[in-house]
Amino acid sequence: MRIPRVLLIILALAIALVGCREASRDPSLASPVSTPTGPDDWVLVQEARAAYRASDFARALELARRAAAANPDNNTAWELYRQASIAQAADEYLRTLPAHRYRLSVEEFIRDRVNHSREWFVVDVREPQEFAAGHIEGAINIPLSELLRHLDELPDGRTAPILLYCHSQRRSTHALVVLHELGYLRVYHLEGGYAAYVDWRTHNPSPTPGPTPTPAPEEPDLGC
Repeated sequence: MRIPRVLLIILALAIALVGCREASRDPSLASPVSTPTGPDDWVLVQEARAAYRASDFARALELARRAAAANPDNNTAWELYRQASIAQAADEYLRTLPAHRYRLSVEEFIRDRVNHSREWFVVDVREPQEFAAGHIEGAINIPLSELLRHLDELPDGRTAPILLYCHSQRRSTHALVVLHELGYLRVYHLEGGYAAYVDWRTHNPSPTPGPTPTPAPEEPDLGC
């Protein structure tokens, strides 16, 4: 799965803040005194590059940090530190991503509604004109570009089941990553998007309530 650009931007901003805090605490990083480039920091840079190529991002991050501390003017060390930080966070995200990638099928969603087995808070992240042309009943419209400005419209707390959708699942994927990074634990997106929803409703009769339990997506470990 390719990391959405919005995730990299969020991670980069977070890393910049961390770097500022470290610099304020560590005089060797914050010192304005220029130190001539010596062999020690470049040896660390080469070791950090080797660790990065071997996908040992934690070691690459530590080696790059030490290189930057040894010589704050070594821009290569700082760039390696930034890249290793992003790679480490992205690797952790991908390794813990469930096989279903937080997708909910249209049929499961409709059966949930019919059986009242799970009350989804539904968010349409398409543009207002798309929403006006047709949407899932009960959904609220928060365009993807405005998502972070309307977090107050989402349910209180971070464990309410939230279902995102767009036209074909692309925009909702970006929204999903952002909300997960913000700590919302039960956020899913509709598999196939609104197009799949319309297609299913067109070719299938509405299910009736019944005792058969609705298949549920794997719940995240709330103890993490």
